[in-house]
Amino acid sequence: RMKVHFYGKLSATLGCEIDLEVEYPCTIAGLRTRLTRTHPGLAEMLVDRRVRAVVGDEVVLDSHQLKPGDELDFLAPVSGG
Repeated sequence: RMKVHFYGKLSATLGCEIDLEVEYPCTIAGLRTRLTRTHPGLAEMLVDRRVRAVVGDEVVLDSHQLKPGDELDFLAPVSGG
């Protein structure tokens, strides 16, 4: 299982955290695809390249291989003036 945290607009829709059953090997891209299938209303936000994936304290690419015990954060872009 993996804890996935959401920030910004994503947390308003999904909540701050979900606990997912994950089959390894799994990439960030694979997890994004899975989340868009289970939450189709978020597909546009989740595939936005400005939504960053963070594992530990490191921003990672979609090709990043997740490992058991990882915690994943999705950071939505922030807008302001």
